[in-house]
Amino acid sequence: MPNFSTLICEIRKLRNVRLNKNIITYFICVTIASILWFLNALNKDYSAEISYPIKYINLPEGKYLVTRLPSRLLLDVKAKGFALLGHKIRTSFLPITFNLESYHNRLTKKEHIFEYTLRLNDMKDKISNQLNTEIKLLNTHPSEIIFRFAEAQNKKVAIQPQVDYTLKRQYILNQITVNPDSITVSGPAPILDTLQYVRTAKWKVKELNKTLRHTMELLPLPNCQYSQTTAELTLEAEQFTEVKKTIPITPYGVPGNMNIRLFPAVVNISYETGLSKYDQVTDHDFVFYVDYPTDTEISYLEVKTGKVPDFIKNLTYTPQKVEYILEKK
Repeated sequence: MPNFSTLICEIRKLRNVRLNKNIITYFICVTIASILWFLNALNKDYSAEISYPIKYINLPEGKYLVTRLPSRLLLDVKAKGFALLGHKIRTSFLPITFNLESYHNRLTKKEHIFEYTLRLNDMKDKISNQLNTEIKLLNTHPSEIIFRFAEAQNKKVAIQPQVDYTLKRQYILNQITVNPDSITVSGPAPILDTLQYVRTAKWKVKELNKTLRHTMELLPLPNCQYSQTTAELTLEAEQFTEVKKTIPITPYGVPGNMNIRLFPAVVNISYETGLSKYDQVTDHDFVFYVDYPTDTEISYLEVKTGKVPDFIKNLTYTPQKVEYILEKK
C-alpha cells in the first residue's frame, strides 16, 4: 500500500505542472497579441521630425564661401510607422544634394560680396524626390539657406615655423630657416586682408645637437588654397662658446658747444655664439649709447643697445646706467 503522504505530494506536483502550462500558454497569447498590436500601430500614419545630412555641389568657380552653411536639415514629415522606424534604426543616410550650378546667374553683388537666398519651402518636391518614397515632406528647418561668396584674390604671405625644441647641454640654436619662406594664398578678400602669415604644423625636437631638416605640412585656412602645402624647416645647432668684450659707450644728441664725460665710458658685455661664427664678430658689430640729458637734474643716464649681431645669444652688459659731467667747449 502506498504511503498517504507520498500520494499527496504526487497530486501537488501534477497541479503545479498544470499551473505552469497555463502560465506559459498565457504568456504566448499575450506576446502574440502584442506583436499584432505593434504591427497594426506601425501601419498607421504619424508626424515626426527627422534629420538628414546635406551635400553641396558645383559651387561657383573663382569664388569662395564666406558664410558657414548648415550641414543637416531638420524635416517635418508624415509617414507610416514602418518607414519612420526604418529611419530610426538606420545609422547612415544618403545626403540631400543641392546642385548650385543652376543658381550661379542669380547671385547679386553687395559690397564685394555675392549673395543668393535658397528658399527650401519652394523646392519641397525636389527635396522629397531624394527621400524615401514612403515619407511625405511637410516642412524644412531652416526654411532658407543664404549663400555668400567673395571673389578669389591672391596674396603672398610669410611662412611662420612652429618648433618646440630643447637643446643638448653646451649647444646653441643659431637659426631656424624655412624654404620657401613665403607662399601665395588664394581666397576670399575678407580673409586675405588681415592674413599676415601661414603657420606650419608643430615640429617637436628633443636634445638638439646638430643641424636637422624636416618637411612640415602647412596648417590649412578655411576657404583658402596654397601655392604649395609643405615647407622645409632647418634647425642649425652647434656647440657654443661664451665671449666677453669691452665696448665704448657712444653719446647721442650732444650739442656742438658741449662735451659730455661718462663714468664709466665703457660697458662690459658677455654673450654666447656658435663656434662657426666666433671669428665673424668684432667690436664694431656692437653699439651701446646714451642720449644727451634733457633734464640736467638727473644724475645718471641709461645705457641703451643700438646694434648687436642677430645670431648671438644671451647678451648681458654692465653697467646699465652711468654718471656724467657736462662741460662747455
